[in-house]
Amino acid sequence: MKLFTIGDSISQGFMSLAAARTELSYSTLIARCLGLNPGTDDYPIPVWGKGGLPVNIESLLRELQSRYGNNIFGPIEWAEAPRTIGKFLDSVEEHYERGEGNIALPQAGNRHYFPNVSVAGFTVADAWKVTPAWCVDRIANDVEGSQDGFFALPNRGFERIAHAVLNPSRNPAFNDYSQLRWLRHHHENEGVENLILWLGSNNALGTVVRMEIRRTAETNKDPLNMSVEERNHFNLWSPPHFEAEYRMLMEQVHEILSNGSCDCRVFIGTVPPVTVAPLARGVGNEIPKDDPFKVVRPKAIYYDRYTYFLFDLDYARRSGNSLTGDEAHEIDRTIAAYNDCIKELVREYNGKPRGKRKVDYVVVDIADQLLRLAFKRNNGKPTYQLPEELVQNVQGRRTINTVYYHVDRDGIMKSGGVFSLDGVHPTAIGHGLIAKEFLIQMQDGGVEIPRAIDWNAVIASDSLYTNLIPLMPELYDNTRLAEILLKLLRLP
Repeated sequence: MKLFTIGDSISQGFMSLAAARTELSYSTLIARCLGLNPGTDDYPIPVWGKGGLPVNIESLLRELQSRYGNNIFGPIEWAEAPRTIGKFLDSVEEHYERGEGNIALPQAGNRHYFPNVSVAGFTVADAWKVTPAWCVDRIANDVEGSQDGFFALPNRGFERIAHAVLNPSRNPAFNDYSQLRWLRHHHENEGVENLILWLGSNNALGTVVRMEIRRTAETNKDPLNMSVEERNHFNLWSPPHFEAEYRMLMEQVHEILSNGSCDCRVFIGTVPPVTVAPLARGVGNEIPKDDPFKVVRPKAIYYDRYTYFLFDLDYARRSGNSLTGDEAHEIDRTIAAYNDCIKELVREYNGKPRGKRKVDYVVVDIADQLLRLAFKRNNGKPTYQLPEELVQNVQGRRTINTVYYHVDRDGIMKSGGVFSLDGVHPTAIGHGLIAKEFLIQMQDGGVEIPRAIDWNAVIASDSLYTNLIPLMPELYDNTRLAEILLKLLRLP
């Protein structure tokens, strides 16, 4: 097997709040560059119905736009709009709970596995803790969550996504197959030549999704000894807790790979700084603080408060849905410590005694590159060099930056290009940039790359870029629609 990927939502191709576009993910782009043919038996990928799980915001906004145009006018249309949204959400719920997407039906034809087993929401330890059997049990016993209601979504979306990826054939023989169990299965048989390993974001990401910090440092119990339910209470792992979790991951990966059927190169992504994502908007006074990452400059600008991108300082104060500048800085310091840990463990395991197979570990510093790409952190002048092919294609037409996607009512794109509509996950173009960074390290590591990234194809596949949504100002101008979207964004 030329390429196997273990990761979370980014590696899965999660876009606009839905596990839907694995065919556009950076890992699929890399597979294509390695000479594989995604979507065939050569490199099978999941196909998600109804726009994906839990709900595709882009599909929802396009449904509203098709019905109401670029504006939702007057009391009659505003009375109808929630019903339109509810009907859309009902169709998603029906598809995944009782329709063709339910967990009783095979999702991969005759194939028993996918070469990309990334799952949205996975923390580091979920790589060995979460299995299809656990998912089925959680779904079957969730009586309260399976009840229909207004704006209801499929119950146990996390478990449904994980089950669809880890056991797409729904074969009971694979009910105990976690991400690492699949790695062992493949490496003991055909062998895995290149492994992408990118976990850790969800050990901190929930802080900005929920706009509150729940620290593992505040408990006396090691998260490694907690059930998944107990772990779900926390959203910021202390650096020692993260180190223990990541070390256990590395130990298991090293044992599997050093005793498999071929040598393997492992490309390990660092944890992206969540404060760069436009989901969290800085409001209030600017506060210079020491930059924990020290990539762009010694000092970084933080703000009095951070709230959701659709809202302002007054909302942050009234609602309580906000983080303080000190809390945002704490999150960044913690993620910087995560990345120091990852780099140190890579150095350590590159020096570990080998089994019968050679294993090389390489850091792909996505965090570093994202900080160079960040618009506000670089005072509007990012130092990241976009690929020349991409620059030539979009030059003079639209921008590509990390600011939240904004299209005016005349259909002119004002900002965006890197992050999708959930404000956290990359667009197709964003995935192209991630693929570029991995491919640089893969080529430097001796991997033969027979094909280059086809940037024309990447741009053409980015529907947010090529098929703009002029309805977007409704999110900024009307609190009602913004609050509905916020409810979806804050799904547990």
